[in-house]
This record gives sequence, structure tokens and C-alpha cells, in this order.
Amino acid sequence: MDAADLIQLIYYSTAQREMSEADLLALLATSRERNARLGITGMLLYGGGVFLQVLEGPATAVEQLYTRLARDPRHHGLIELERERITARSFPDWSMGFQHLSATSPITAQLKGAFALDRRGQGLDKPGLSPGIALDLLRQFARAQR
Repeated sequence: MDAADLIQLIYYSTAQREMSEADLLALLATSRERNARLGITGMLLYGGGVFLQVLEGPATAVEQLYTRLARDPRHHGLIELERERITARSFPDWSMGFQHLSATSPITAQLKGAFALDRRGQGLDKPGLSPGIALDLLRQFARAQR
């Protein structure tokens, strides 16, 4: 695949209801299988009823997946933070990296400058918060997992 065909899309959304560990595991199992088949990699963070996700891969596949995600009844209020062409993947080895964040999660303390996610998505719409910060948060998480 030509690197010029790669895009990265970052969005957040609100869960229709609080997701249990079993819900999240089922979501991840199907997502990882589908993403591997489509050549999509990325990261998903979940906490306080809010999803923050980065998808990267062939433009057509990512666009089709995002359209499908927008219709998924498990969440609503998708807000796109960033969509751009990329020359290399930030998460090349993860069909879907994941972390369930909570205020007491050890990983939350490891994320320099982390902010709390809550059901209304407060913290993601603060003045001065740019898409670069969302990607930085995801990258910091990825580094902490190595």
C-alpha cells in the first residue's frame, strides 16, 4: 500500500450507557478481528462513559469504518478531533490497543498531563485543547504499555 493512501482519524463519543468489562471485551474482540482484516490499526481509551479513539489505515477503509461507527447504537455524539493523511502509522502493531481508564487506574497517573474524561466529555472541549493533544495522550499511553 502506498503511504499516501494512509489516514489517521481521531474522535470521541459518549456511550449510551456505562460499559461493563464484559461489554468492553466483546467490543474489542470484534473490533480487533475486523480491523486486522481491513488493515486498520489504532487505539481506544474508555473512561467515565466516554470513548477516545484513533483509527489509522487505508483512507477508504477508515472512512467506511467511521461511517459505520457513527451509526453504532452503543454510543452517540461523535466529535471528530482530527483527520489527516499520514506517511507512517503511530500504532502499527495494534489492531486495536485499549485501556479502560478510571480515576484510580494506575495508568492514569502515568499519563503526563492526563485529564479526566466524564460522561459529558468535559475535559476534551477545554479551550486550547487541540487534536495534537488527543494524539499525544494516545501516544503516551502506547509508550507506557511497552
